[in-house]
Amino acid sequence: MKKAELRATCLCLVSVFTGGSARAQTPVERVVYTFGNFPRGANPYGTPALDASGNLYGTTFEGGGANLGVVFEWSSSSYTVLHNFAGGSDGANPDAGVTLDSAGNIYGTTYYGGTANAGVVYEIPAGGKETVLYSFTGGADGANPYAGVILDSAGNLYGTTYQGGTSNSGVVYKLTPAGQEAVLYAFTGGADGGNPYGGVVSDPEGNLYGTTYAGGNQYNHAGVVYRLNPAGQEKVLYTFPGDIQGANPYAGVVRDSEGNLYGTADGVGGIIYKIGPSGTYKTLHQLKGSGPGGLKSGLALDAAGNLYGTTQSGGANNMGVAYKMDTVTGFQVLYSFPGAPADVDYKVSTGSTGGVALDAAGNVYGTTPYGGAAGIVFEAPVTGAPKVLYTMRGAPGGSIPFGNVIQDSEGNLYGTTQHGGAMSAGVVWKVSPAGEETTLYSFKGEADGQFPRSTLARDAEGNLYGTCFSGGAYNLGVVFRLSPSRQLTVLHSFTGGADGASPTNGVALDSAGNVYGTTAAGGTGSQTGAQEGVVFKLAAVGDLTVLHSFTGLADGGDPDSDLLLDASGNLYGTTNGGGLGVGVLYMATVTGEYTVLHSFTGGADGGIPFGRVAIDGQGNIYGTAADWGQLPDGGQGEGVVFEIDTTGTLTVLYTFTGGADGAGPVGDVALDSAGNLYGVTNAAGDECSCGTVYEIASAGQFILLHDFTGGGDGGLPFGGVILAPSGEVYGMTQWQGTAGAGVLFRVTP
Repeated sequence: MKKAELRATCLCLVSVFTGGSARAQTPVERVVYTFGNFPRGANPYGTPALDASGNLYGTTFEGGGANLGVVFEWSSSSYTVLHNFAGGSDGANPDAGVTLDSAGNIYGTTYYGGTANAGVVYEIPAGGKETVLYSFTGGADGANPYAGVILDSAGNLYGTTYQGGTSNSGVVYKLTPAGQEAVLYAFTGGADGGNPYGGVVSDPEGNLYGTTYAGGNQYNHAGVVYRLNPAGQEKVLYTFPGDIQGANPYAGVVRDSEGNLYGTADGVGGIIYKIGPSGTYKTLHQLKGSGPGGLKSGLALDAAGNLYGTTQSGGANNMGVAYKMDTVTGFQVLYSFPGAPADVDYKVSTGSTGGVALDAAGNVYGTTPYGGAAGIVFEAPVTGAPKVLYTMRGAPGGSIPFGNVIQDSEGNLYGTTQHGGAMSAGVVWKVSPAGEETTLYSFKGEADGQFPRSTLARDAEGNLYGTCFSGGAYNLGVVFRLSPSRQLTVLHSFTGGADGASPTNGVALDSAGNVYGTTAAGGTGSQTGAQEGVVFKLAAVGDLTVLHSFTGLADGGDPDSDLLLDASGNLYGTTNGGGLGVGVLYMATVTGEYTVLHSFTGGADGGIPFGRVAIDGQGNIYGTAADWGQLPDGGQGEGVVFEIDTTGTLTVLYTFTGGADGAGPVGDVALDSAGNLYGVTNAAGDECSCGTVYEIASAGQFILLHDFTGGGDGGLPFGGVILAPSGEVYGMTQWQGTAGAGVLFRVTP
């Protein structure tokens, strides 16, 4: 870039930007590859159904081809996806389980999708395809059913919706075999209750029983238990007081042959309650203290009067349990859920929200939404140990790429994903110029590492080098090498001591085969009380040397960028902490000398830099800071692109407005031979605040290359971009795409 031109224009760049500048041709974005996201389903919330042959049927809230959930069948020999929800008229995101009729037909609901995106009631005939029986309008007929349906002998379906109705407090509805919906009762949200999560059960006289999450007590709005007679008249059987006697039930009730109702509700750690035919309330068990807690699932009732259910917390792993409430011995833990692997930070690790199913022998079956990585199907048999029957597995080609891509001389692209693969612990992948993806390595989540977030480096022999955030001998991350024959070697397992821990970035290679990188934690230099990370050198023979241990003060802390190695052997990187509190740009030599080149102020120069910098032939450094900056009118910007010349003077080349141009510039920047800079923002843009791809021309002109829609083109890029020899810009988005797990994209400027 011509510095004189840039300095003359840097103060006016923001004021002249109005949504992109004209150029000879319109930039075109093309998706090269779409990363998958749990193709066989993820996060089963509902209670499964069991048929006479012992096959289990259920739903997942996410995963599948569109990441909007599936209906599945599990048998002792196979797991089969019966329907992938597409998010259109067929529905999306089923929260409830399914109901089976005697012919094997499946009935259920989705919370979203349908003609008004207010949910649907669907049927999957035995061996057939999904049919929508009713699509909620979101008006008086109801909206967004959390609960499933029940069947009567005439084939009518009954259920509830969480919203909609005349007071938008939910309804109880009936759906005939002809598809005619009738609202049996519309909740007002007052004393009669409101917003039912749970469904209904019936008695021989046709009365319906259920709960509401809200309404009831005018002070606490803690919900009610109700009965609805065939004429549509509601009677409140119990109003929850909002204390240890119960509050805000998520699940409905079960009914025994004597007319007693049983259910669960919040209240300290949660309660299991009974309501007799005369309306008498009794707390059967209260969960409290350090034991299991969080009762949001419904109950199952066996012929002896024992109750079964699940909790969301407690147990051996604090991930919830499956339990039995025995009529003689009381509360018993049948199975402590295994929970998710360590560091699965893209899913909240909680236990089951669904109930359980019982077979004739008394064996208990259920699902948890976050066991494994995205849910499990389990059995707690009457005799023997509980076991996992099926684990929802990630996409073989990987999901959710954090780092940048690299390209070889033949045009093949290489990268990593944080998740996906056989163990949902991440993969190393290759995409050919024709767009064909090959998984080169699938991490096991053990000594080999798990959750790679890094950009790869490639040597002359075709070996790939990178890092994993966790896994390894101490579960604190590794540096790895992957050979062309796909043999993975762990070069170093971080201990969390002086050598650092939890690397989030890629590595740089020199001609002698030495590897350079950073860790986000560990080290011995911290003066802040928090682990601040290190810069390290890993010699070709395998010995690790710490070049710098961050203090978290003036020298910076929490390095979060790939390193750039120049021809003289100097390393350049950024931290997003320390300095003046919002990060620094630094240089480190391979012999351990360390210099802060700039401390960001959080003012006009921005702050919190993420991503690798670029250097031109004159030694000028270019990069981004993800936040702050000053607009021409004095307002706060949303990140900057900067240049630091050889004298150490920082010039702001562009300040993002947070509008159509983007917000939060992150990741690696790329510099072409003409001095044009390319990069991405992680947010804003006109479409959905899903980020942009931009160019800053050598003349100082801002050019919008692509505005992510959050649809099939992806969204929320994080790793930055690279330039192909042809001038095309390649990068990845962390999320969105048709499966919601990111895309590999190409932009032709």
